[in-house]
Amino acid sequence: MFQVVTGRKLYEQVVEQIKSMIDQGVYKKGDMLPSEKELIEMTGVSRITVREALRTLSEAGVIETRRGKGSFVLIDAFGFQKSHQYDASYREAFLSVNQVRLWLEPEVARHVAETATEEDISKIGRALRESKAEDPLETFHLSIMEAAKNPLLLSTFRELISKESPPPLMELVVPERQKRTVAQLQHQHERVFEAIRTKNGEFAYFYMKEHTAFLLDTYQQYFNTFFSKGEK
Repeated sequence: MFQVVTGRKLYEQVVEQIKSMIDQGVYKKGDMLPSEKELIEMTGVSRITVREALRTLSEAGVIETRRGKGSFVLIDAFGFQKSHQYDASYREAFLSVNQVRLWLEPEVARHVAETATEEDISKIGRALRESKAEDPLETFHLSIMEAAKNPLLLSTFRELISKESPPPLMELVVPERQKRTVAQLQHQHERVFEAIRTKNGEFAYFYMKEHTAFLLDTYQQYFNTFFSKGEK
């Protein structure tokens, strides 16, 4: 039976319920989950909550929802176990690095907005365009660090981002590779770039801080949802 836990969002609790059933082998890789209607009856929550839970599982690569057919399990209990093996080290490294980036990058963005040459701005704009087709995050950020023209800052930043890469064997899809999050990150990048292009240091600072805080919050929620067992 589904039991509501105070302090956690309902859709996260539905995600936890489905994860638990996969962990226990109730649903195996390739199995079809119950329909939306059946999940509503099983959990007693609204259709909106069930759909948000299924969307979250789909974006994380746990299930695949096929129009007109249903939702199918893509990751089995072993896949979850492999991901959980990295819980402490990956989570701690990512959150620590991104806290530093939250403190550092807004100031760098402000400085670059105030000092960047036309050549610097052109390179940042090119990196923004390239990031749409390649890496949604680091190409753009590195171009801003390069524009600051401080070799120690650039080497420090490269070292930071090397520590936050997801483990190669982890089967879950991390937020920066999830379509909806990628779109949000790209939009945030465009606002940072526009502030730098127009040499507005305060806007560059604000938009970069908003962006790095969003990324940190998004990963924190991801870790809480997919790495935490939750309270029973």
